[in-house]
Amino acid sequence: MTSGARQTALDSTSTPETGPAGSPRDAVARRDPGHDSRVLDPLLDIAGLNTALAEAVCLGSAFDPDGRTLCLELEVLRLPETRSGVTADGRDGRVRLTLRGVGRVAASLRAQRWNHVDADILPLTPDTIDQAIKSFGGGRLHGWEFVDVDDSGWSLWRELLSFDAVLDPERPGAHVFEFSQEEGVDPRELDVRVWFDELSVQDATGAEISAAHFVADGRRWWAAHDAGDPRAVRPGIAPPL
Repeated sequence: MTSGARQTALDSTSTPETGPAGSPRDAVARRDPGHDSRVLDPLLDIAGLNTALAEAVCLGSAFDPDGRTLCLELEVLRLPETRSGVTADGRDGRVRLTLRGVGRVAASLRAQRWNHVDADILPLTPDTIDQAIKSFGGGRLHGWEFVDVDDSGWSLWRELLSFDAVLDPERPGAHVFEFSQEEGVDPRELDVRVWFDELSVQDATGAEISAAHFVADGRRWWAAHDAGDPRAVRPGIAPPL
């Protein structure tokens, strides 16, 4: 993360640039060079983080533009391993995912009426992201890929923004995190894309979870799910084929 004082500009209008069924192992890398504006970090376990975040319930968020952080309150599917080597039950999957060094946040909250060709862009500001997330009633993150995704999804809704908050026009962030919430009965959709430098994970008690352990817990849960382990049964999660 770059140190030193910066002039922070929170601009909600300007822009500097003109889920399938199955398990995460079914999601393959779809890196289209024509839709990829980032340099991928080989030290970041993108596939592992995507697995650990798959089907996570999004409970809320906290955005601090002055501290340049965005936190997501999640309930993830994880199966921790105890010190004795015996796998725990892992029912409490509540974690806080913290993105640091945030340089830009863009979001689109919209509704698609059945008799309208174009989507209605709904009001949203950086201060009301948490309210928007909670309005979906604890919906699961849509899709299988979240960290350092390419630009193919972003290109579909970048012209439908409710806001675009640019905190650092010169260096928005080394990584991107993208997530969506969907609603079927009253068809609304929320897409959020965050440019950031670092991420960390804390459990429900506030204790830090290393990225390696977070990934391992998620992979362990999905392996148990695929094996039909009763500890990996959750409402709304399809059983293994």
